Amino acid sequence: MSTQNATYYHLILDKSGSMNSHYEQTLEGLNEKIQSIKAIQQRNPEVPLHVSLTLFSDQPELVFENVPATYLSNLTENDYVVDGMTALLDAIGTTVSRMEYAHGREIRENNANAMVVIFTDGHENASRIFTFKQIAAKIKELEATGKWSFAFVGADIDAWQAAQRMNFKQSKVYSSRKTEVKDTLSLLSEQLEMSIKLKKDGKTWDGFK
Repeated sequence: MSTQNATYYHLILDKSGSMNSHYEQTLEGLNEKIQSIKAIQQRNPEVPLHVSLTLFSDQPELVFENVPATYLSNLTENDYVVDGMTALLDAIGTTVSRMEYAHGREIRENNANAMVVIFTDGHENASRIFTFKQIAAKIKELEATGKWSFAFVGADIDAWQAAQRMNFKQSKVYSSRKTEVKDTLSLLSEQLEMSIKLKKDGKTWDGFK
């Protein structure tokens, strides 16, 4: 599939030890999301959708990268193993750096766009590489281009308090609960499809409605 007019979608998902209380629901929700993304691609074949998944606790773990939505496969218990603390800044910084290196020129030349979604149930407590100041500056810089979107979902935390330090737009911050993890992942799929439909009309996704 050509990457012309592609959307690069990257989900950054918490796998720290605190997620263990809703492990099964999270894994089921992830697999339902994978199937929904495949369906979104079928309904919108003119917008190639390339999907990546990063899990993080003490450090980020890239599970898969730039997979055409049509070829996505369900995850197993071996793929999603919970442990450790919450290196949120390192997960975001590492992910964005990889995306800029791989797709930055394509995005700058208006041939693609990027959507980065973070889901966490805890506050930053373990990053060693990136700081709040660095992440905030990078998100502000990329959002200003109109070609990058960043969304933040906080489960069982004050999502806005956590996100505003990193320059997330308030309209792109969503407060949830771990008991609702499957519904929240489904909502994120709906927002992805909305962003694709807006893109086809020459508009950009501006947050949760």
